[in-house]
Amino acid sequence: MPENSAATKQGSSTVESRGKLQQRHIAGVVYDLIAERGIENVTMRQIADAANVSLGTITYHFRSKEELIATALESGYALPDDWDQYKGSPAAQLRRIALSYIEQMPANRWWRFWINSVAMSTRNAELQAIQSKRFDKQRRFWIKLIAEGQKAGEIRSDLAVEETADRMLVEVHGRIILQLVKPGSKMRNAARDAINKMIDDVLTNA
Repeated sequence: MPENSAATKQGSSTVESRGKLQQRHIAGVVYDLIAERGIENVTMRQIADAANVSLGTITYHFRSKEELIATALESGYALPDDWDQYKGSPAAQLRRIALSYIEQMPANRWWRFWINSVAMSTRNAELQAIQSKRFDKQRRFWIKLIAEGQKAGEIRSDLAVEETADRMLVEVHGRIILQLVKPGSKMRNAARDAINKMIDDVLTNA
């Protein structure tokens, strides 16, 4: 008896969705552990135990710890849950993304994972390539938002798009590093004020 193609497709989709959910769960465990212990001190076995899955499941989805880190890095850069609220305004989207560089207290494991992966990438060629590829993707996204903002009349037309994106990325990354080096409300507030001013300075109605 032939299989029902629609049912087969639905079943396949369900399996795929479960696989993606499991990968996302594992990726979250990765940056939790690395934020706490550092990359060198975390093993695939520890990740499997913390994720409550078998080591075989981990190695099925990820060939190496570097691949796990790459997935966790990509997961952390996902668009925020409230992104739909900013549709139709590239400038508002740009501000929303920029303000995500304000550390959430009392602790933000994502940014501590990020700084660990950046530090390790200076000693690991595979991680360096992952970080470089991720940054290029991020840069293209910021360039797109700025260009769309100019077309919409929200962002000043006299600004060079790529130079503006590069300047902003230097600013926000510098601000997150300062917050990690000197955590506390004073540094967070200073970062928020500086980032808001950075966005205000490129708006046509500022």
